[in-house]
Amino acid sequence: MKFMTKIAMLLVAIALPVTALLHTTADAAMSADAKRNKIVSTALNLKGKVNYVSWQNRQEKKAPYATDCSGFTALVYKLANVGVTLVNRDDDDQAKVGKKVGYGNFKKGDLLFFWNSGSKNHKDVGHVGIYIGNGKMIHNASPSKDVIVSNVNDSYYKQRFIVGRRVIN
Repeated sequence: MKFMTKIAMLLVAIALPVTALLHTTADAAMSADAKRNKIVSTALNLKGKVNYVSWQNRQEKKAPYATDCSGFTALVYKLANVGVTLVNRDDDDQAKVGKKVGYGNFKKGDLLFFWNSGSKNHKDVGHVGIYIGNGKMIHNASPSKDVIVSNVNDSYYKQRFIVGRRVIN
């Protein structure tokens, strides 16, 4: 009986790595979606905990956080801890990372870049938000609004859209 138990335990031990390998492969296909969902939930959980300030006055070490739009996106990715660190807290630099995504092809977690109203150069990035699904993005909008959810299909954002970047593949 003891001999059969040892053989059964040995067979289970041998089978575990094969099973684990199969689960790892299946989980790998889901891991990007899980990461995207974690980015969205982290961003939504920061609503009411982040104040908009100019880039010179950022404070992102502890809540309540104070930052601008690109500092917010970097903070979300840092706190979500999904294995993606944005290059820094500058929207122009963030607009160069990841894979380019055209308008309307967004997935949760994609970074969306826009030019500002006062800008004469419509290629100059002035604002960034995180796509959260269903045509919406979350972003640290302004000193009067702080972190809000906006419809990316509103004419204001649609006209000012420059590029989307996918940093979770």
